[in-house]
Amino acid sequence: MPYRLDSQDGTHSEEALRASLEELLSDNTLFSLATTGPDGAHINTAFFAHDGELDLYFVSERSTQHSQNTAADPRAAATVSRQPPEYGEHLQGVQLSGAVQEAREAETGAKAALACYQGRFPTFAQDPAMQQRFLTGEGPLALYRFRVESLTLLDEPRFGRRVYVTAAVVR
Repeated sequence: MPYRLDSQDGTHSEEALRASLEELLSDNTLFSLATTGPDGAHINTAFFAHDGELDLYFVSERSTQHSQNTAADPRAAATVSRQPPEYGEHLQGVQLSGAVQEAREAETGAKAALACYQGRFPTFAQDPAMQQRFLTGEGPLALYRFRVESLTLLDEPRFGRRVYVTAAVVR
């Protein structure tokens, strides 16, 4: 197992938590990312891909507020949620906390990050020149890695109504 979920309540198996989390991440392509900077809090929405290490990858311009915020302070939070079938019922989502950095600077490397992102979005960066810009960090766009450190998972169909499971990510 590339990562382990260390649940703080111990009432749910790690396998059940992983299954819930992996399904939620696989079934959704958008996340909301919150950062802070000199002008206060900022949130954006981006397409994401995830890998077996519980790293989420997204593309953004370096000039955006969230990119500038994470360059100064990599701490961030994100949410992924599923639209409920009816208001207030069968809620499913996850709140993630961790750190953001450009994937070219991340220990996983730019090639693995790009392959992960293209695995989810096959039409992304098909031009070899564009791929090279992402791998070398040239140009206005960057591929970012959000490394999850902790999470709070809500999966009412699996775990029950209003059961929030908090876990640390252990690597």
